[in-house]
Amino acid sequence: MLTVTRLASAGRRGVSRRTFLQVGLLGPLGMAWPAAARTAQAAPSSGVPSFGRAKRCILVFLNGGPSQLDLWDMKPHAPAEVRGELSPIATNVAGIQVSELLPQMAQHADKYKIVRTVTHDAPVHTTAVYTMLTGTYHLTPAVDQTRATPQDAPHLGSVYSLARGRQRRGLPFVSLPTLFRAAPVEGVWPGQTAGFLGHRYDPLVLEGDKQTARFRFPEIELPGEMTAERLQNRRGLLAHFDQLRREGFDERSAQGKNAVYQQAWSLLDSPALRRAADLEQEPPHVRQRYGNHLFGQGLLLARRLIEADVPLVTVYWIDPTPAGAGGGEYDSHGRIYWHMRNRLLPPSDRALSALFADLWERGLQNDTLVVVMSEFGRTPKINKDAGRDHWPSAQSILLAGAGISGGAIHGATDKWAANPVADPVTPPNLAQSIFHLLGVPAHLEAPDAQGRLLRVNEGQVDHKLIS
Repeated sequence: MLTVTRLASAGRRGVSRRTFLQVGLLGPLGMAWPAAARTAQAAPSSGVPSFGRAKRCILVFLNGGPSQLDLWDMKPHAPAEVRGELSPIATNVAGIQVSELLPQMAQHADKYKIVRTVTHDAPVHTTAVYTMLTGTYHLTPAVDQTRATPQDAPHLGSVYSLARGRQRRGLPFVSLPTLFRAAPVEGVWPGQTAGFLGHRYDPLVLEGDKQTARFRFPEIELPGEMTAERLQNRRGLLAHFDQLRREGFDERSAQGKNAVYQQAWSLLDSPALRRAADLEQEPPHVRQRYGNHLFGQGLLLARRLIEADVPLVTVYWIDPTPAGAGGGEYDSHGRIYWHMRNRLLPPSDRALSALFADLWERGLQNDTLVVVMSEFGRTPKINKDAGRDHWPSAQSILLAGAGISGGAIHGATDKWAANPVADPVTPPNLAQSIFHLLGVPAHLEAPDAQGRLLRVNEGQVDHKLIS
């Protein structure tokens, strides 16, 4: 994937952007788009009115696993060790309640649907992240130390990019403010990349600064050893690649790597995207509305990016403050209510409510899909450390926009929010339903590195979910 982090000038090393382009960095490689992409682009609609209703998507991923019992599926009549310390409050929709720590989101309940019954079998972070972001069950769901591989199923945004038939200078999907990594896994966690679709469909990662809550649209920063002479040698290198291709070299791999550079130049030549990434263009009161932290400013940037025709933006939760004892991100194995009150729900409530208000005020809700989810829920019973542990059997998520009925609840769990008892939602079906709204043809296939056609998703559209 291409990660861009800070403003830099290629010219300061004696190589102008014009020279860089004239040297032919993009070269002859990577110009042929996969047949599956062309097939997907030409595929007819399903004939169902909801097909293709969304033109863009903001996917909010609350890393760590928020507690369904303390946010969206509270059980006030359950025993104390299940219901916890928080109380439900009324929303602006009669009969729907949410956590007392979500007072601002409570006033926007008419805009979103609470889905209480997302369920799967991956009890560890890495494989659960993979399952939710790809809509594909991991082959080893209980193996914790799992990292991204080229054989992985692709992220939802990668599939959408494929189906859109992105042209040479088209915009990739974006992830921000980073890709999720954490010990003991070496490298990026699975599910966040294009997997078997190849590097061409990896996200563009816009890195944010946690201390300043700022994103800066970058130029391409040349490696320190890159000189004009070495750039001139690029033509010879590309000619060598062309020769290797004729001799049986892995052309697909070379095309994927070269596509990274194509992404970079598409951004350099996109004034709209450059403007979108400049949050200074927003009035101060709008920026303050989202919260002066990386998550809030990331959601604001996501709204600006989709207005610049970025097809899908994934915003990962990053703690505004140090986690302290009990677990990082939303992974509160201990002191869960301290974490909920002091670092998790207040900034989440502020930022998410600002996003919903902003989208509706700007008239973007009809063709913008918003998904708020995580990797799993939390255990019904509070543990000995005053926390809750991993629980993939029941997770609550939010769906909004693109014709989805707000002020509604989909599905029901048992009296402890432990298991679905009505309308369960599997990750494959959730993913296929999202694809349906985005106009991605059902049963879309794409070639892997060996040229084998693989289904990108095995789920079925749940029309009740997205009505």
